[in-house]
Amino acid sequence: MTETQLLDTDVLIVGAGGTGLTVAAAIASFAPDLRVTLLERDLSSPCNSAIASNFIPAAGTRFQRAAGIEDSPELLLADILKKNGGHVDLRLARAICEGSAEAVHWLVDEVGVALELAPELTWLGHSVVRMHAHPERGGPPVLAALRRFVQACSQVEILDQTVCTGLAGDALTGISGVSAQRAGQALQIRASRVVLACGGFGARPELVAAHIPEMASAPHIGSAKDLGDALDWGQSLGAALALMGSYQGRDCIFADGTRVTPPVLNQGGIAVNAAGLRFVNELQDYSSLARVYRQQPGQAAYFIWDQHIQQQVAGVLVMRQAMERGGIVQCADSALLARTLGLPAATLEATLRQWADLPRGSPDAFGRAAPERPLKPPYYAARITGAVAHTQGGLVVDTAGRVLKPDGQPIPALHAGGNAIAGISGDSCTGYLSGNGLLVAYTSGYLIARTIAAELSPAGA
Repeated sequence: MTETQLLDTDVLIVGAGGTGLTVAAAIASFAPDLRVTLLERDLSSPCNSAIASNFIPAAGTRFQRAAGIEDSPELLLADILKKNGGHVDLRLARAICEGSAEAVHWLVDEVGVALELAPELTWLGHSVVRMHAHPERGGPPVLAALRRFVQACSQVEILDQTVCTGLAGDALTGISGVSAQRAGQALQIRASRVVLACGGFGARPELVAAHIPEMASAPHIGSAKDLGDALDWGQSLGAALALMGSYQGRDCIFADGTRVTPPVLNQGGIAVNAAGLRFVNELQDYSSLARVYRQQPGQAAYFIWDQHIQQQVAGVLVMRQAMERGGIVQCADSALLARTLGLPAATLEATLRQWADLPRGSPDAFGRAAPERPLKPPYYAARITGAVAHTQGGLVVDTAGRVLKPDGQPIPALHAGGNAIAGISGDSCTGYLSGNGLLVAYTSGYLIARTIAAELSPAGA
């Protein structure tokens, strides 16, 4: 029998996705004397930060100022609270908003991520243009830059193909490390701080059914590594959980996560059902609409937009992927569109004509005002269903990511961030504001690192 291998580090991070890499990179920046170890189940399997489009909201950045856009953490917080109805830890939400610009500037200046303001698309619920993105408008290059930075830091080690099997310690005396398995070798890793950055529970069907029954049979298009480990460990310690019904709903074309970008509807596109009829105000946010799509016949809907909109969104990574994978069709007229989608031609033609003929700015039967420019052929379309992108409920934490017990007291030496925590998206799919997941992923990781560096290292004080 192989003996357990004993390892020592200063900071142990479970999960090397967007949050975990941010924690490691920021600690390396602030406190280069600290040793950092990341445990990753499978680096080749994409995390949510790689799967997402990576439009990152931040308020008061220099990129906004250069574009003449006035924004503030207070305005971002107001938009978040309006969307989630106030179902959030206000102190945490404020800290995330106040740290958002600093985190984005750090990603650019220290890590070398090529972020820029992305003003070309409309994101519902945001009062001003505040999305920041890589020029490729996708997540992989952001994660690649973070990984390159971390791998270049001599004091940081990533243990790939390593599964954390539990936490060492208890809620009273604190957490002193973790147990893990790597290539059949049992590991016991001692650490002064442990950070849970291993995602939510969207890939665990029984937990989704228990906490989000409306989406129990829906596809999960987020990371396959979102197995709810942080929740299991937290519950075993008696940690507080909150907002467990919160999730980001999405549309998807294929179960592998192929999808279109929300602005295909925001910019003037429509959704119809199998009868060729519109059934909802498409300007509700995409998260709220996911469950509505699954209530339609066949649990499906059809997005329809035109060449003008396509030109605006064609460069977004998920659109390029959908085109390459055959998920988007292009049709010269409504008759061909109906045949291609298998929809009743006369009804679809009437639906498109009614939408085009609606007086500009006038509300329709669903309360949606017609856009200034009507849809015109050629048309683009995709058959979609509602899906779970990632969960947004979990461990209750303070503004430094310290995991809390029900009485509000922290469990010593234990932090959590990203989708492992009760975030800022309320208690259902309706509270999700575009970009909330990435805002929490990167900013919570940055705030956790700043705290740990200040507490453990003279260099980080």
